[in-house]
Amino acid sequence: MAIHIDRGFTPRVSDPAHVLRQGAHDQILSVLMLAVGVLLLAVPMATQVGTKDAQVNELVVGLIVTFTAGMRLYRGAGVRSDAVVGVAGVWLIVSPFLLDAQNTGIHTADRVLSFAAGSILVALSVVSMLVWRSDRKRTRLAGDSQRDRQDGRHAGGQADHRGHETPS
Repeated sequence: MAIHIDRGFTPRVSDPAHVLRQGAHDQILSVLMLAVGVLLLAVPMATQVGTKDAQVNELVVGLIVTFTAGMRLYRGAGVRSDAVVGVAGVWLIVSPFLLDAQNTGIHTADRVLSFAAGSILVALSVVSMLVWRSDRKRTRLAGDSQRDRQDGRHAGGQADHRGHETPS
């Protein structure tokens, strides 16, 4: 049995809920987006079924999603990356119908892959935006309440250990 003695070198997390939400936003959702992007890259190349227009479309969208998800993992995520992934998902949902309208034959497997991957990407981007928004709102509220407590202490009133003012 090993005993670990913390001598103050381990940084403490001031808001564990914020760290959890940020990890879910930046890490978990980004890995899922990356998996869909790699799927879009691999499946059309592996199957070689369908028209080249649909395969090139899925390849380009797969590259965009993979690059964006990689940047999310490396630098952290924001609203722009959520929007890029969401727009790519909407394009995947709409593109089989637009390519089919141009007298380009779309194989059924390509249509199913595009619709499924696009729906997943749109759902992931919406969830990511909601997590980001709730994290911003809660972080802002926590910052405001902390500033209010500090203002109460410095304004001449005395505050108890919870930050509430006590009558003098």
